Amino acid sequence: MSDPFVLRHVVGGGAGALSGLDFAAKDLFDVAGTRSLWGTPDRAAEAPIATAHAMALLPLFAAGARLVGKTVTDELACGMFGENPHDGTPDNPAAPDRVPGGSSSGSASAVASGAVDFAMGTDTGGSVRVPASFCGLWGIRTTHGRIATAGVMPMAPSFDTVGWLAREPAMLARVGEVFFGPVVPRLPRILLAADAFALCSPAVRDAALAAAARFAATPIRLYEEGVEHWLATFRPTQLNELWSTHGEWATRPGRRLSPAVAERIALARATSPSPAAWPAREALTARLHALLADGSMLLIPTVHDLPPKRPAGVESQIEFRDRTLALTCIASLCRLPQISMPLASVDGVPVGLSLIAGPMQDAALLGAALTQEVTCSN
Repeated sequence: MSDPFVLRHVVGGGAGALSGLDFAAKDLFDVAGTRSLWGTPDRAAEAPIATAHAMALLPLFAAGARLVGKTVTDELACGMFGENPHDGTPDNPAAPDRVPGGSSSGSASAVASGAVDFAMGTDTGGSVRVPASFCGLWGIRTTHGRIATAGVMPMAPSFDTVGWLAREPAMLARVGEVFFGPVVPRLPRILLAADAFALCSPAVRDAALAAAARFAATPIRLYEEGVEHWLATFRPTQLNELWSTHGEWATRPGRRLSPAVAERIALARATSPSPAAWPAREALTARLHALLADGSMLLIPTVHDLPPKRPAGVESQIEFRDRTLALTCIASLCRLPQISMPLASVDGVPVGLSLIAGPMQDAALLGAALTQEVTCSN
């Protein structure tokens, strides 16, 4: 078995709403007295020892939760599969022959294995939502900017968010109350994005649609501009930000990047800024915000297919990433909160369904999750 932790380090554990709960944090979060290695061995000699905790961790410590360690992540958070050749690929307890999903792979693995009650991750293009789906967990990506990212490694800052994973919706909501206040179970009007389900493999589509029947949702067309328009808006913007954030560091002579991450950095370097991307993003954001302004929530599959078998080769990673990004880019581009729910399965392998809410509706989203029960086999 592969250890999901890169560092065992205990902090916190006082009195409060989360007293008695253990959690882990992805190794992008600064923890005072430790180094954040970001999934790459080159940081071991270069990274400073943090003198303060990441701000997102402070409410958890104030509520009495106990941090027990930092978890494996894909290098520089550049991954959708959780495979890290330096630290090892964490196990997927829900599907042991398959990848756990990334880049919050260790956090998902630690929760799914029962090592912790919940775990913190980050989500830029799906890094909480994908491992939640792959490992049969509940996972939330919060509204962009709602939770401070100070002390967390930036990847693509206009997309980066904080999120967390848990085995039950009640735990997900319990953590959420520390950030957002009371969470009340309530299921609003649900809009089913029929064209999003059509992007899935046949087996995943059928399982996801069968599970979606519980919501009595109203079918709508989501991709009015076409799927490729969404991807053409997301890709250059996210890649340009990745290059601006990590390009200089990642291309210094002697860097020990895995082939998949080296390919990603090279693609970021070669991607020219798109003059049309930012206005297109704002137009998509305005349309989605208006669609959800009355409190409605959008129902989509979290991922288009089952998690790939281990190991996932670079070429298969590229194809899988591009197809799943058509789903995960919705909330990422529009800066919206999203919860992945393990409500379906195919041959025992988890399949996640997601709800996307309007901006700042994180508590309402958690309340909607509380109305659901896990029906898949983990």
